[in-house]
Amino acid sequence: MALLFCDGFDKYGNATNQNVLANVTAALTAGEWTSTTSLISTTAIVAGLSAIGYALQFVSSSQGLNVLKTLATNYSRLIGGIRIQSSLIGACGVGFADSGSFQCGIQILTTGQLSLRTGASLTSVTATSTVVVSANSTHYLEWDITFGASAAYNIYLDGVSIMSGTGATKTTSNSTANQFVLFGTGSVPAVVDDLYLFDSSGATNNAVLLTSPQIETQFPTADSSVQFSFGAAVLGQATQGVSTTNAPGANELFLRKYTTGPSATLASVSCIPGATNASAKFKAVVYADSSGPTGSTLATGAEVTGTTNGTTLSSTFASPPTLSASTLYWIGFITDTSVVLQESDAALSGSSKANTYGSGPPSSPAMTANQASWVIWGNLNSTGVNWYEENIDPPPGDVSYVTSSTSGNEDLYSFPALTTPNPTTIYSVVVKGYVRKTDSGTRTVSLQCKSSGTDSSTNTVAPSTTYAWIDANFDTDPNTSSAWGATAVNSATSGFKVAS
Repeated sequence: MALLFCDGFDKYGNATNQNVLANVTAALTAGEWTSTTSLISTTAIVAGLSAIGYALQFVSSSQGLNVLKTLATNYSRLIGGIRIQSSLIGACGVGFADSGSFQCGIQILTTGQLSLRTGASLTSVTATSTVVVSANSTHYLEWDITFGASAAYNIYLDGVSIMSGTGATKTTSNSTANQFVLFGTGSVPAVVDDLYLFDSSGATNNAVLLTSPQIETQFPTADSSVQFSFGAAVLGQATQGVSTTNAPGANELFLRKYTTGPSATLASVSCIPGATNASAKFKAVVYADSSGPTGSTLATGAEVTGTTNGTTLSSTFASPPTLSASTLYWIGFITDTSVVLQESDAALSGSSKANTYGSGPPSSPAMTANQASWVIWGNLNSTGVNWYEENIDPPPGDVSYVTSSTSGNEDLYSFPALTTPNPTTIYSVVVKGYVRKTDSGTRTVSLQCKSSGTDSSTNTVAPSTTYAWIDANFDTDPNTSSAWGATAVNSATSGFKVAS
């Protein structure tokens, strides 16, 4: 198959919960991108450049291999496209490298022109466009490049060829590339979205698309057929999305309100302190909702003494309360000490109330809204379904997962219909999973796509013991071996299988 890689930058979090540099770079390099340079000063998931999804924003103090993807092998020719927005404050673009050294790259210059260049810092000019883009305008950049001392190239902008011919497209002694690179410099970030990368082999996806394609990412919303076991599930926000912290205060009740998915029992409530305090006391509390202010107290958790900076604090319930499906609840803590907590976003979604810790949680308290969005979540016992544990962006790891150690066990899920009801062409369906191995010995996992009864896989991998993204590309409908149609995509199911 000719599709080597695609990324809509939608599965690393969203525009409100993912703008911590370390968290974004960790998400990118968990199996999808190989590395990011330490020269990157900011990176975030932001609003998408196309009609759906999100985009990646980043800026580096120096042009280089800023965000790098190592490919499976060496390629003499690469074809692809990316939606891109430049501030024109510094050069940005895409590059192709040979084991850490640039072969060539396509830059958007500070003048707004595009330039195909070679050299260690892309200083040698092969061609420059007469076309000029304006600052912060969004365009779809595509390329068809053969690597060599004098090789063919064709560069497209918004479906129109702007540079073509033969010329230098390599720097090293090899006429191949095995890495794809994003780069951007300047005080204002570059933004990228909707990336595809092809080689020239096979009968499909072997030529420039010229259609300004967009990638639509969907998460499961129902079980189709499942054999994995429940591992863990959450209610609420379990990941830090902003670098700031906030202290609810001493002798405070502080809560977040969340609506459940399926019914479940609530085993405990967790938060992440941003400071160490050996004597601070916390107890979890959960309330029913009553048209805005919190309703009756459903349960109070065990007392936890002491916090450690960056370490999850959890308070368990001796008798876990049952939470109904699709119902609003308030969860959080009472505390006797002011300790800063990590925040999930900047939306001010928390609520608080002064409360004497020794008196326990108040009944039906009137809360003060618009407080910090503390990272607070509930840990659920079995939800009775598997899709709920998989429907989180970004995936939080071991606080929400399904598990199996039985060879042949398979989970298949249903997904929402495409946002675009009748797309002109569907070039590929890509299934991605966030996977790790927890048992001893060798395991292999395959990603599956089932269309009209035909259950197929195009990739089987041996997962590592740390979470990483794995993927499988289905360039044609497994049931027909022909191009996908919207009806077939909307009715298909996909998931993962313990192959061995």
